[in-house]
Amino acid sequence: MKRVLILLVSAALMAAALTGCGSGGEDALVSRTAFPEFDEVDMEGTAVTSEIFADYDATIVNFWNNGCGSCIAEMPELEELYQELQERNINLIGVGTDSGESREQLDTAREILREKGVTYINISPDPEGAFYQDFVAELSTYPTTYIVDRAGNIVGADIVGNVKKQLDTVEARLDLILAEQDT
Repeated sequence: MKRVLILLVSAALMAAALTGCGSGGEDALVSRTAFPEFDEVDMEGTAVTSEIFADYDATIVNFWNNGCGSCIAEMPELEELYQELQERNINLIGVGTDSGESREQLDTAREILREKGVTYINISPDPEGAFYQDFVAELSTYPTTYIVDRAGNIVGADIVGNVKKQLDTVEARLDLILAEQDT
């Protein structure tokens, strides 16, 4: 009997944890962590800071590198998504993680972006800077994408792999952000 009671209590606790204990349902389970502040430059040397998030209702941040074939292959899809999202005041920016390592890497990144027809901002992080050392260098796979709200919070876990194949996840997080702004 005691064992059955323990199992029932455990099941009830698990159910409460998974439902957000009635305090918001699924939305309560979506984590929010601050995206690291950054003060970097884009591929052309123009300053880009984390203040860019405040200009949009949400921002999709896609991390890629020159040697990642799937990163490069998805760029035309990301460009198409970027064009579609502008109407909704949602931004998309890229971070060419290895573009700041040398002039050759920067030139390669620029050529990739040109060949793929990318017009959205792409940051070239300084490998000596805190943003690179504390965040970018910790990424273990590419492409990795984050959804960030206008307050600079990452909404949900990172999205690993091709974004278009995970559009349902992207849209659900964007809808959550936009719904919160409407309240």
